[in-house]
Amino acid sequence: MSFFVILIWFGNQKSIEQSQKSKVRETAKLVTHQFKTAVHDNLNTLLNLKSRLEVTDGSYFDFWKYDAGRIVNQDSSFLFVEWIDSSMVIRKVEPMEPNKNAIGLDISKLDYRSIDWLQAKEDSLVNVTHWLKLVQGPDAFLVDAPVYYDGVFQGTITAGMDFNPRFDLIMQGLDQYLVKIYDNKGTLFYQHGDSSVASSLKGFSVEEKITLEGTNKESWQVNVLPNAIFEAENNSDGLFLNIALGIILSVVISVLFYFMQTAFIAQKSFRQANEKIRALIQSSPMAIYTIDTEGIVHDFWNKAAEDMLGWSQEEALGNFLPHVGEEMKDEFERLMSVNLKEKEVKNKEIIRYRKDGSPIHMRMSASQIIGNGSENKQMLIIAEDITNEVEYKKQLENSVHEKEVLLSEVHHRVKNNLAIIAGLIELQKEGLSDKNLQLILRETQNRIYSISGVHELLYNTDSFTEITFGEYAVKLIDRIRGMFDSPGKNVVIEHKFDSRRLNINQAIPLGLLVNELITNSFKHAFNGRNDGRIYISLEEKEDLIQVVYEDDGKGFDKNLFDQSNTLGVTLIKTLVDQLNAKYNIESDSGFRFTFSFKITGRGAHSNL
Repeated sequence: MSFFVILIWFGNQKSIEQSQKSKVRETAKLVTHQFKTAVHDNLNTLLNLKSRLEVTDGSYFDFWKYDAGRIVNQDSSFLFVEWIDSSMVIRKVEPMEPNKNAIGLDISKLDYRSIDWLQAKEDSLVNVTHWLKLVQGPDAFLVDAPVYYDGVFQGTITAGMDFNPRFDLIMQGLDQYLVKIYDNKGTLFYQHGDSSVASSLKGFSVEEKITLEGTNKESWQVNVLPNAIFEAENNSDGLFLNIALGIILSVVISVLFYFMQTAFIAQKSFRQANEKIRALIQSSPMAIYTIDTEGIVHDFWNKAAEDMLGWSQEEALGNFLPHVGEEMKDEFERLMSVNLKEKEVKNKEIIRYRKDGSPIHMRMSASQIIGNGSENKQMLIIAEDITNEVEYKKQLENSVHEKEVLLSEVHHRVKNNLAIIAGLIELQKEGLSDKNLQLILRETQNRIYSISGVHELLYNTDSFTEITFGEYAVKLIDRIRGMFDSPGKNVVIEHKFDSRRLNINQAIPLGLLVNELITNSFKHAFNGRNDGRIYISLEEKEDLIQVVYEDDGKGFDKNLFDQSNTLGVTLIKTLVDQLNAKYNIESDSGFRFTFSFKITGRGAHSNL
């Protein structure tokens, strides 16, 4: 008799322990999701203000005091909202009191701020700092949202955020747990519950992550551990003493009675915890429901699901998912297959239909929560309405396409207008008998064609800011050769170009520079000769472009080059300065001109 009692007791203890662990895991998952939603709500609030500034090209600054002040007043997580301009100086802040001392602060002098702030500018990503002591006083996160309009980086909208008040609201009624949240540097910035009364249930600890999509930080660590209150509500250790005395019948009966009483208390505690979890699910802004492998709704269909999809809980429970029509069942079965195989589906974007027939875009996550057998597996589904987000994204894509068409047309018009100018010069040249004037006009035409060639390539490629310089340079060389070629004249032009794509702001001056160098060689280097050799190479090394130009002509004195004020030499010097290039001239045997400059165009907006 005692043997069977002991077997039953151990079996029940294991069941209770598994139930308690499951309860801790589900609570940790739901609480972490609520934390993540709270954080992203705040980030989206800041990004909405950024979008209003960008869409209005900065005109929305007229409403800064009202809009920024409203954000701070409506959400206690925002300590302040400030504007940091592109020179890294704080220009605006709300509320002004007690933050007015921050006005005029140059954050470039703050080592712990300047590096991440500049990286956010470079990457065009939202920067979330680690938990730090603010100049204004309290500890908080600083969140920088870079702002671009008129094709230029303007600065950042920066907010001081302390999520503790919102996290405390989420944790109301969950005093059975010790919750700690650490930032990406391992700093503890939030704790719910007293760590000094932690229980001995170390094996029940659960770790979750709060991912920060769209930012330069990967995730925060959430640790959930049941504390002494949880242990007290679920304690059944007293049965060991009764089992030890269970040899005689009276003790066995006492043990059975005590076991039943303990099981009742544990079940009551479990029901209370379930009620709290249900309350948490019911109050969630996300649609939450559970289904089996056949798509039948069980147990949960919260208020948010009713509001989002239109079906009441009574209409949904016990029936196949009402928002999955016949034409969507194949997709549902594929998702269910993935869930059964991988245990979860995360952030899957799907389209479903509300009760009124209107489409809804949803971001859905699913994970298994109950049972191991195929006949009793159930899935917890969490879904959010992203219809507005999808529509806004589509609007942005349409806007980008319109701007791309406009830029393409601009490059086409510029190329055509330059061609017209070159044609007018050609007509003017035909009426001249002076060979020197004709040569000057031909050189002017070549300079125009050097610029026009860049815009022609930009019009014919997918990029509106970069060209393949080798392709452009070969066409440029052929045009110059055609201008100077004559019977009996044999000048060989050799070239070697990397397939490097160059920013338009560097391609145009570099093309003009090549044009001037080749033109000068044809005009001056081979006087009295019928042959000659010109060599040009362009090579990328690390972050530098290195260019070598040489001919085997009569050479050119470096001192004369430095002192000359002719148009050709002046253009060469000006273009070298425009490229911020370092150059060197050698004229011991022929003419050798080498120069190098740094590559630009690596940032998101550096081409504009």
